[in-house]
Amino acid sequence: MPMVAKQAPYTLFIVEDNDARSPREENDNFGTMVAFHKRYNLGDERKYSEPEDFLRDLCYDTVPSSEVVALVAENKLDYLRFEPDEEDKAIYYLKSYDGHYKKWYTEDTFVSPLSAAEDEAANSILEWTKISDLVELAKQHNVILPVYLYDHSGLTINTTGFSCPWDSGQLGWIYATHRDIKEEYGEVTPETLTKAESLLQSEIEEYDLYLTGQCYGFKLYEGHNEINSCWGFLSAFSDIGKQIREHLPDNCRDIVDLLEYQPDRIDEDEYLENEDENEDDLER
Repeated sequence: MPMVAKQAPYTLFIVEDNDARSPREENDNFGTMVAFHKRYNLGDERKYSEPEDFLRDLCYDTVPSSEVVALVAENKLDYLRFEPDEEDKAIYYLKSYDGHYKKWYTEDTFVSPLSAAEDEAANSILEWTKISDLVELAKQHNVILPVYLYDHSGLTINTTGFSCPWDSGQLGWIYATHRDIKEEYGEVTPETLTKAESLLQSEIEEYDLYLTGQCYGFKLYEGHNEINSCWGFLSAFSDIGKQIREHLPDNCRDIVDLLEYQPDRIDEDEYLENEDENEDDLER
């Protein structure tokens, strides 16, 4: 739905931008969005085929190996444990519990002390860690938010989920590492963690505007001459005037206060011609 405002000698047209580029490609984003969908190519990262692969890599990259090993050494996971060899106490087995068969199975072998093989042990543990625990582990050294998709007559996303269980579900995550936060804000504190989460949330909201087609541009005419234009605005339609105001010449910024909705698509030349005719009729 277009909008028009007239403040002689200027006329402002706001129309849909059908060629807008994704903010995940166009902008220098703070967060990284990882999405998994069979039909749609969404988000940033494309190298992971399964969520578990992404979460394992994120944990291995950002969580110290000692913390990963401690999860098992301190019995924090009820389905993984270290067990010494009955004959050679210098050998440890990493075992996983199979709930279906109700049995423990050996997954890997390490030589004591574990501290000498922490990286190797951490990597093996992450291979057997459940996805819910991988998320919780990642949260210790990253700000990470779930991203949900609603797919019904169009796509829309958020970080809180949708009420429809049939056409919606988790799409992936958006995250920023503590390294990213330190680079952006100088340090990692409760305050900067909150700021980082808000920034990630705003990036998802911006991407949702793009996916839902809330992309606009404007053309500014003086008489019949186009004197200014700009494209690629992402905004709720009711707020678009606030963004465009800053891109107009100083002497006509108030024209956005006169914007009116138009029911149909506008031909700018035809509209301006009709306005001239209306003015002529009034003068007569």
